[in-house]
Amino acid sequence: MAKQTPSSHRLIGTGSLLLVGILFGLSGVIAKYLSGSMNAYQVVEYRFAIALLAAFGLVIILRKKLQFGEHDKKSLILFAISFPVSVILFTFAIFYTTVALAVFSFYIATLVSSFVLGRLFFGERIHIYKQTALMLVLLAIFVFTDPFGSSTLGVGFIFGLLAGVVQGIASSFQKKLSNTTDKLSLLVVQTTAGVALSATVLFATGQPLFVELSTSDWIIAAVFGVSMLAISYLFLVGFKYTNLNTGSILVSSELLFGPLFAFLLLSETLGVHVIVGGLLTAAAAIFAHIAEPRKRQRKK
Repeated sequence: MAKQTPSSHRLIGTGSLLLVGILFGLSGVIAKYLSGSMNAYQVVEYRFAIALLAAFGLVIILRKKLQFGEHDKKSLILFAISFPVSVILFTFAIFYTTVALAVFSFYIATLVSSFVLGRLFFGERIHIYKQTALMLVLLAIFVFTDPFGSSTLGVGFIFGLLAGVVQGIASSFQKKLSNTTDKLSLLVVQTTAGVALSATVLFATGQPLFVELSTSDWIIAAVFGVSMLAISYLFLVGFKYTNLNTGSILVSSELLFGPLFAFLLLSETLGVHVIVGGLLTAAAAIFAHIAEPRKRQRKK
């Protein structure tokens, strides 16, 4: 008989993953706010640098040894590169379009790429619920073109799609590494790579590595960076007490919180076709994470 999870633990798991959705939703809004003081690469550099300092602080306080497993160094390197590239592309999406469209396009591409990569490399079936999710995604893209008005498929939307594809790749490598590398070690790897990559681009393009920020901007940037640690911890707690499918749907609440915070804090408004497209994307995210239906066994 399966062991029941206490209701208090289920509540902790649900609350943790909803908080992840909230923090993800706030991330786009913060990046948009900081775009008034920094370019996209500087935003990414500051976020990763602050997160890296916080991660090393935790390593020192907890006296924790970083562990990267005994094998699969190639996957570790590819993950270290693909994750910050996804963050950079998503930041560009935020800079060039609304927070809502950046989030919606990101989720569309993430869902599709996760299906394809899951099928190719992990032998995962694209069952009826995933097929439904794919149809909803295609319908959402059609709605976003706004055939009866002006298309929303601009540069920002394209950056969001690219970010989602690369995130799907990064998630595949993370899935391979999860059994041999702890989350804090992965966080150190991805933040170090993020700082190095964004700093390299800034040097190559002759842009300043450091920019002068106001006190309020520094506080917001610090929250932005530390939130990466918080998200990593909440993921760990949330999925400890919540099954993968339900938990993934809870995390997808970013699709609600992102546009909501953008409306409340940045006064971003949404057209009817964007709202409809967003609802279709949210429905696709839910269907994508419903457990595969069990095959009925025929009675002999």
